[in-house]
Amino acid sequence: MRVLMNYDRRANRVARATVSSRTVTRTTRLMLASWLSATLCAVPSVVDAADLQSRTAQAYEKYADAATREFVARAQKMSPDNRCDGVMTARAGSGDGILDVPDGLIHHWVGRAFVKGATIKQVVNVARDYTAYSKVYKNVVSTKVLSQQGDSYRVLIRLKEGELGVDAVLDVRSAVDYRTLSDGSISAISKSEEIRQVENAGRANESLLPAGRDSGYLWRAHTYTLFVPQRDGVFVVMETLGLSRRFPPFTGWIIEPIARRLGRKSVEGSLDEFVTAIRASAGLAAPRSSC
Repeated sequence: MRVLMNYDRRANRVARATVSSRTVTRTTRLMLASWLSATLCAVPSVVDAADLQSRTAQAYEKYADAATREFVARAQKMSPDNRCDGVMTARAGSGDGILDVPDGLIHHWVGRAFVKGATIKQVVNVARDYTAYSKVYKNVVSTKVLSQQGDSYRVLIRLKEGELGVDAVLDVRSAVDYRTLSDGSISAISKSEEIRQVENAGRANESLLPAGRDSGYLWRAHTYTLFVPQRDGVFVVMETLGLSRRFPPFTGWIIEPIARRLGRKSVEGSLDEFVTAIRASAGLAAPRSSC
């Protein structure tokens, strides 16, 4: 009986320690989340806090020009490792996905997907249907086609972003060019012409901050997409480039790994929404299992 009582006492101590450990872990996470959110929210969003410097823009443009020239050749080498139906795990487009430039950061991510049973026409029709983007992508508030000349578009897309405790509404004006390649693949290159952060979005006092003089959430953006017809579907490669301000001082070591994870998940999420829209438009059933 004494042995059993001693065992019960030890078991109770272990149980209390385990519960205490779990409580401490949860509390620590909550404190860290609250501290991180407070720290980020305290980052000034006034004009002089995150001005886009000319050397920052030049470094991004140099990197983006090379990425644009090499995209198709790079994407053509990314044949699917397996013929799964859906979105495959995204990865860094270069380095670890977040690259240092003077007074800024370049975010470069690559995602892939295969849409079994779809035709390239069905896939591209969904990509070109900009007026439906707010129904396809959850972070798109509204879209407007400013002009179209053949396979070239100029579009204005309002985005609502909210990660790491920072909320931002952005008006992104982009030029998008579609090109049919000799092998039947179609590339789409989107380059932002201007990004304006929206203050008090949707209210009577809504206003646009000057381009490059805002919170620094997103100063430049490129999206590269290649649609490759396959015997039983369409293979899609998507690369995203973005330019932002640096992480706040003293918190970068916490924020950077989170931002890296969010960058990867963002590409995967966008591809998943795109693939879902293709299936709905083409009348295709969702796969029984994910990639």
